[in-house]
Amino acid sequence: MDDFTLINDSINAFIKNQVQRGKVNGVVVGLSGGIDSTVAAYCASNSIGKERVLGLLLPDKEITPQQDIDDALEICSILKIDYKLIYINNVKNQFLEILEKTDNNLVRGNLLSRTRMCILYYYANLMNRFVLGTADKSELAIGYFTKFGDGASDLFPLGDLYKTQVKEYAKFLNIPNQIISKKSSARLWKNQETEKEIGLSFAELDAILSFIQKKDKHKFDYSLIKKMFPSLSQNKLDYVLDLINKNEHKFSFPPICRLN
Repeated sequence: MDDFTLINDSINAFIKNQVQRGKVNGVVVGLSGGIDSTVAAYCASNSIGKERVLGLLLPDKEITPQQDIDDALEICSILKIDYKLIYINNVKNQFLEILEKTDNNLVRGNLLSRTRMCILYYYANLMNRFVLGTADKSELAIGYFTKFGDGASDLFPLGDLYKTQVKEYAKFLNIPNQIISKKSSARLWKNQETEKEIGLSFAELDAILSFIQKKDKHKFDYSLIKKMFPSLSQNKLDYVLDLINKNEHKFSFPPICRLN
């Protein structure tokens, strides 16, 4: 059982300390209407005060459901934080007009994510603030983020909480249930659902990641987790390990050719 009072205190202290050390005026956070960005916004508001938090709603009219926009606006109202609603499909489409055409969802989705990053950092620079990252431990562990897109931030307050823990933490914070129960999606293309995309539920993924964290991933005892999730196949486990390995480049500074 997680002690969310202790977790809450630690995250709030972390955000406050990072803002103070960085000598910035506050944070900007991209609000999608999803659970991670909502929890991050709550933590920022509680730790450094609502007047130092700017919520940026950056929907794409062609992709983002209206319910997501409504949920994000509701969070801004509850927290009483300033916000800006900027539809970014025109910016994205201007890129696509001059670039080579593609129907590849991943390529187009990563462009959308990086467009959002540019806007987040525009306002962060304009206001002398940090960009508050919203990724959780599950997403970071398998590289489920866009490099130089939603993976670009100045701090990750939820980076040591698995998705299943974030959901429980959201209940602790009394976040509206329609956000807690919403299916996770990066909203980079129509009808995108994270669990379908990775082929695992977050309960399964987090169990695997938790075991890997405690043990050497190269000496992983598959039978242990098989007892917890009988339907979990060796193929799914191998898939998670492959995601971790192939996305390692996302977690480090690009390699430098050192010259003697």
